[in-house]
Amino acid sequence: MKYNSPRGTRDLLPKESSIFRSTIKSILNTFKLFNYQELTTPIFESTGLFERAVGATTDIVEKEMYTFKDKGDRSITLRPEGTASIVRAYLQSLSSFQKQHVAKLAYVGPMFRYERPQTGRYRQFYQIGVEAIGSNSPLVDVETMVMGVAALNKLGVEKAEIAINSVGCDVCRPVIREQLKEFVGSIKKNLCDDCQNRFDQNPLRILDCKNPKCQTYFMGMPSMANALCKECNDHFICVLDQLDENDIPYTVDSNLVRGLDYYTKTVFEIRSSLLGAQNAICGGGRYDNLIEELGGRSTPAFGFAIGIDRLVMVLDQLNILPDDELDIEVICIGIGTEAQNKSFQIMQKLRAAGIKGEYYFKNKSIGDGIKQGLLLGAKFAIILGEEEIDNKLILLKDLGSKEQTHYKSIQEVVKAIKQ
Repeated sequence: MKYNSPRGTRDLLPKESSIFRSTIKSILNTFKLFNYQELTTPIFESTGLFERAVGATTDIVEKEMYTFKDKGDRSITLRPEGTASIVRAYLQSLSSFQKQHVAKLAYVGPMFRYERPQTGRYRQFYQIGVEAIGSNSPLVDVETMVMGVAALNKLGVEKAEIAINSVGCDVCRPVIREQLKEFVGSIKKNLCDDCQNRFDQNPLRILDCKNPKCQTYFMGMPSMANALCKECNDHFICVLDQLDENDIPYTVDSNLVRGLDYYTKTVFEIRSSLLGAQNAICGGGRYDNLIEELGGRSTPAFGFAIGIDRLVMVLDQLNILPDDELDIEVICIGIGTEAQNKSFQIMQKLRAAGIKGEYYFKNKSIGDGIKQGLLLGAKFAIILGEEEIDNKLILLKDLGSKEQTHYKSIQEVVKAIKQ
């Protein structure tokens, strides 16, 4: 029987795995400039955490979570997003963060959602994200978004743009909800089944519908900005002013709500036109009530996540993928038993000196060994034949210039390669 990876998943082969690592490393380095520290959480949590945090009426909870009973009859869910787990870890280890006026936390890893697979969207996908916990300042919103743009710019993504909106707070959200229901009531019969179900349960979720037919009926929908309370309006204006001051391009998208219930005030996405309809690379926003909802004190917070799978697609289309870091520096070739053993010893000493290399195992021919080295990206070949064994020499060949030199010691070879 032939086995394949489950639908919606894929193997990251060595080249792609290396590109993923390089991309993540670049983003984490940007996060470090802004004083974010990495936190690693389990890939599964109690189901109730996500039901409470993400929202019982969201698509994620209703349709997409991978949930199962463990052997203790506990309901367990593979994490569909990162924020809930970070908040749980923050509350569980609160003493570790109390000295920080704002806890700046970063995370990276696989997430799981039972979605319809499509370009750039998988059932096991990879995210890197941040959470800034402890401040309600609009400058936190701006700094975090600026950091997201900086991380993408560092990778060479320069044409991505921010879409931003405010979804209000507990004070103005009821007004927004009623205005939305009044508008949608007249077009409800033309909308998809999901939108009709959301109309009573959570009308804001209607704006998150990606059905093209529904989108056409949303034209003329009242802007949420007109219903914001003074606090939310002042917060949003300050965010937009500071984006202008920092020369960060953006578009106010009055239909942007994101797909999670915990957001308050600012929500945003960083989008790329290279991805078609599903064009968000990065998304997030403020969530000032979530920590209290999960049992902590009232604590404001702001965060975002970047989809690594989709980001790598954009980098590939822009022809700016980071180096895959698979190339070796040197291949050691020995022909004959004694030469093979000696070259194997040399390879271990090169690696101990920090030189990345490979050993030619075939014992076929020097020419075949060099060919193998070139396929692996080697810049040099160490060659041991009869002459080298008889005279206790090591031949180092530059595979680019074809120049070759004999050395008497491995120390000389290491020095030559590093120079």
